Amino acid sequence: MELLLLINSCKLASAESITVVTPYFPYSKGDQKSSLRSPITAKLVANMLKRAGANHLMMLDPHSPQLEGFFDHPVDCLKVEPLFCRWIKQNIPNWRDCIVVSPDEGGAKRSVMIANSLGLEFAMIHNRHKKSLKKKSIVSLMTRDIDDLSDEIVQVHQPPEELQLTHKMVDKFLKISGDVSGLNCIVVDDMIDSGSTIRLALEVLNSHGSGHVYVFATHGIFSGPCAQILLESPNLEKLVVTNSLPQARNQTSMGSKLEVVDISGMVSEFIRRSHYNESVSVLSHYIMEKGSQKQGARQISAEAETPEEDMEQLTLDPPTERLRKGFRLESVCWD
Repeated sequence: MELLLLINSCKLASAESITVVTPYFPYSKGDQKSSLRSPITAKLVANMLKRAGANHLMMLDPHSPQLEGFFDHPVDCLKVEPLFCRWIKQNIPNWRDCIVVSPDEGGAKRSVMIANSLGLEFAMIHNRHKKSLKKKSIVSLMTRDIDDLSDEIVQVHQPPEELQLTHKMVDKFLKISGDVSGLNCIVVDDMIDSGSTIRLALEVLNSHGSGHVYVFATHGIFSGPCAQILLESPNLEKLVVTNSLPQARNQTSMGSKLEVVDISGMVSEFIRRSHYNESVSVLSHYIMEKGSQKQGARQISAEAETPEEDMEQLTLDPPTERLRKGFRLESVCWD
């Protein structure tokens, strides 16, 4: 409501253009009907922003791509994959031996982008229909046989109903495509709200013998007992989110397990480019340095045969070379 009032005040003050910067777009998960008589909340918020007077919008990593189509005015959706890739290369030892995992089918495209940028393998967890899975879990808990009595319920503090699963039920209803045995995993998602999707992914990876798990999410909401649910997982090494939402309270409760990536450099650079009518597409299509993607004997042998003068030209792509002259994603924009 305060945002709508500010937009309307600018409009009444004869502002030439009004750009709304919302790193986390509110009600972004309400992009479709969840039941027969439920609203499409994201579309309602889009209509309210338009009627208030906004004519340009920036959001960070929306929950679904069709959210951009709710608006009639220009919308810029920035991506945080470059920030996550840089954090991975600087803070994860032996990151070339990791594997990128999507916690469900909806996050496959996002995970593939990071896997391609880092040159890593990709795996996906098939988490089919949480509602039907919840019904099956309740029925099976009531009618389970003697063998199921030996299983332990996933130990969480006041867990949601979709987490009331035995380890056998996790193996039965949640499948994974790809070999993660003995590998450290990088799980990528757009947001962490209740924590159910990430916790189920951690259970599946643990049952398949994976190593440490690093969880990356753009928006850290952490509603309800989400923090306790995630911290009780034994294979969780780090939880990395951006400061699109305030994280001071979550850092206090989760301690060293939570890492916050700063997005102020990206947002401020977008504001500068938007003000001077410059292109902002370079922020979403940032290309990582090719020199850090050396892996495998085939690439090493190919580099050994390449002359030194050619290697200097292949070190950086032209878009990356332009950015490195004054642009920094993680801090102040211009030197």
